[in-house]
Amino acid sequence: MAVMMERRRARPGLSPREAAFVTGLSEKTINQAIDREEVQPLPARRVDDRERTLGFSDLVYLQLRSEIGALLSAEGKRLLREQLSAAEDPEGIVNIGPMEVRIAMQVQRVEERVAQIELARSFVVSDPEVRAGEPTVRGTRIPVYVLSDLAAQGADTEELLEDYPSLTAESLEAALLFAGMYPRRGRPRSTPWKDGVVLRKPS
Repeated sequence: MAVMMERRRARPGLSPREAAFVTGLSEKTINQAIDREEVQPLPARRVDDRERTLGFSDLVYLQLRSEIGALLSAEGKRLLREQLSAAEDPEGIVNIGPMEVRIAMQVQRVEERVAQIELARSFVVSDPEVRAGEPTVRGTRIPVYVLSDLAAQGADTEELLEDYPSLTAESLEAALLFAGMYPRRGRPRSTPWKDGVVLRKPS
């Protein structure tokens, strides 16, 4: 248990968008919880880092909030947050007045979702020497947003793996998850289509 707790503490915090994926809450709701100081963002790792990030206990709290928040008063939510922050065993039981809350399932769900994010990050790279830094699947020149666009237009996993044999089912899943969590910003330099016809391979 101690090893798992240390591993959780050592993980980098998750952004509000990532926290939304983990908890099922909207990104707006996550940001509102931070603004109200319902949860506390982690200290910035760099002086110029303005992105707010949340730690593991905050993610478990928000997961519980999405499921039983309607049953809790503002004071109940505060007590739940405090107990989760101080808990030695984050997979046991927390007590909020007469209410006993078993949190093992929520902890497991958060662990699984965080692992998915870590997997997506491990399969996607942004190298200035490859397609001017556009996110691509590691070990290839395949842009993740091309794959996402094709999937959105109806291409299924079998088609994409056939068209891009250097991909595996795992790397494709990770790329699509990455594209969903981190939408492209601004106007794209180029599009994977021309004159309305999808180009199945990037140039």
